[in-house]
Amino acid sequence: MIDANATAFDLPSDVEIQIRRTLAAPRALVFDCYTNPEHLPNWMTGPPGWTMPVCEIDLRPGGTFRYVLRGEGAAEMTLTGTFTEVRRPLRLVATETWGPGFPETLNTVTFEAAGSHTTVTTLVRYPSQSARDAALQSGMKEGLEAGFTSLESYAQGVSLPPVPDMRLELVPVPVADVDRAIGFYVDLLGFHLDHDIKPNDDVRVTQLTPPGSACSIVLYKNLPGLDLPAGTLRGLHLVVADIHKSRELLLARGVEVAGVDDMGGILYAAFTDPDGNTWLLQEIPPRP
Repeated sequence: MIDANATAFDLPSDVEIQIRRTLAAPRALVFDCYTNPEHLPNWMTGPPGWTMPVCEIDLRPGGTFRYVLRGEGAAEMTLTGTFTEVRRPLRLVATETWGPGFPETLNTVTFEAAGSHTTVTTLVRYPSQSARDAALQSGMKEGLEAGFTSLESYAQGVSLPPVPDMRLELVPVPVADVDRAIGFYVDLLGFHLDHDIKPNDDVRVTQLTPPGSACSIVLYKNLPGLDLPAGTLRGLHLVVADIHKSRELLLARGVEVAGVDDMGGILYAAFTDPDGNTWLLQEIPPRP
């Protein structure tokens, strides 16, 4: 291992360098700092006194990037490459070159969350051992160390865009026979039938709401964009105040509810609709 302050450098093969650094910033933010042109020029600026006046990023597999770093006078460096894999916020794979006379590398960057921190691991693969060794002697370690320090400092002053309020409204439930399913959910479970419409001869939208719930289900067959086979939905939860009483009431209505299981203080009782979609009654008793 080659020590460079807080950044770890390893040589996993004759043509590779692995760089690892843990940053005091959440993963989603660190990923954005790497990939958003609003952030990147604020920390990845090269040597002291340099800036990044050009930052172009097409963040998708096959998309390209181009960064122009500019110093005093006519000094300028251009970094270009092509993304081959983009998995937000987990992983980036891209080619990279600093222009004529520099080798093209393949860089794989992974982002591992650790609470409020993020470990960034970069594996740089060179076309030859001599190219790899030349990079090690070029001031690469010091430059990356300074870059990570700048990134961590910058990340302390920015935040991710706020998350909008989101309310779970509808859960699609795949069935083979909508009328049979309505009989089960309405007649046996006591769900309220909110809507039952046919936009055309091939599509039928049937929305139902469990008693006391703010979230509904939609029974579907042949709905565009929804292609789960009938009966493949698993583990939908219905929260009840008293699972034993609720189970008895459903048994009396003809629903075949299994016995109550205690899973570490949380109570469950399972049942299945006519298509094989599975449901769970759930009770979380108050803790003493």
